[in-house]
Amino acid sequence: MRIAFHKKGLCLYLLFLIASLVFSSFFGGAVSFVWLYALLLLLPVSFFYILINYKFLSIYQTMEVHKVLKGDEHEFTLALENDGFLPVHRMKLSTYVDRCVLKDIEDGAEVSLDPFKRKELTSGLSCRYAGAYDVGAGFVSFTDPFNIFTLRFKVPYNFRAIVSPRITDVGEKVVDIENIVNSTGLKSTVQNEDIPGSDMRAYEKGDPISAINWKISAKLGDLVVRLPDKKEKRTLTMILEAADVPEIKWDTQFLKDRDRFLELIVSCAFNFAGQGVPVKLIYPSGTIREKTVNSYESFLEFYNTVADGIFYSSDAEVDKLKEMITDRSSIYGDETIILIRERPESGEEYCAII
Repeated sequence: MRIAFHKKGLCLYLLFLIASLVFSSFFGGAVSFVWLYALLLLLPVSFFYILINYKFLSIYQTMEVHKVLKGDEHEFTLALENDGFLPVHRMKLSTYVDRCVLKDIEDGAEVSLDPFKRKELTSGLSCRYAGAYDVGAGFVSFTDPFNIFTLRFKVPYNFRAIVSPRITDVGEKVVDIENIVNSTGLKSTVQNEDIPGSDMRAYEKGDPISAINWKISAKLGDLVVRLPDKKEKRTLTMILEAADVPEIKWDTQFLKDRDRFLELIVSCAFNFAGQGVPVKLIYPSGTIREKTVNSYESFLEFYNTVADGIFYSSDAEVDKLKEMITDRSSIYGDETIILIRERPESGEEYCAII
């Protein structure tokens, strides 16, 4: 709960209070003291009235689906119910305008509710960033009848959306860097070299003439062709260093950083899945986990969990990932390691080969 006083209303209240005190001191009488006591009780009675309103206020928020795609619009419902015997006057709704777009519910919209009444507001809602965070209405505000102060409360029930990132071509640059630098000889499962290799099989109708091995064919008395070797690809490990930020500090900048981070890592994973080239992803999901993506199916497994699956369960897991970054011996193999930082510090690169 937060309280904010309005200067104009507060000054007028104090002015009338002082005037009433002076009047009662000089003239006395029941009428003057009734007015003075009414002014003295105005603030505590208004405060208590607002607390009762909030105590008996029920707010339910829901969307047709919990897991959505960034930018897609879905129907959002906000239900407000006054379970108390006192009416709610001109309650203001504060929405998360920094992270979602509500077409038909304005930020700061005023709602009044009679005793034991219910009201539903519906609107199209689209999420601005990938990740998992609260959307819809975040706070309600009540102002006393004389505009002296406002009490602001967090809504009794939040709605958390799980927003999947869009798959774009932002990961192609990372893939290009990896292909230029690394050469460890991993064989692709779906692509072949352009020239024939040393493996043989019997000639079949439709095989190119240039693939026939004439010397071996002459020895065997049957036509045989040379088979192309599997195309050489690169062995790659990607370490995804997510920021360790408590949820209470998730501001707009954090959501933007997380959105860029998720879009890049899923785009990279999708690029390699399309090539049939394995990429090992090391990332925090409570504990430090490893996931190999080498097909569309394995990519979908990663993609369906990444929106709300990047987090640390303890400081020990943060230290463990940092140790893996500084000590390459903890990662098996001689593969190239690409480090993607969600929030690089001064002098650090957002994406770097280590």
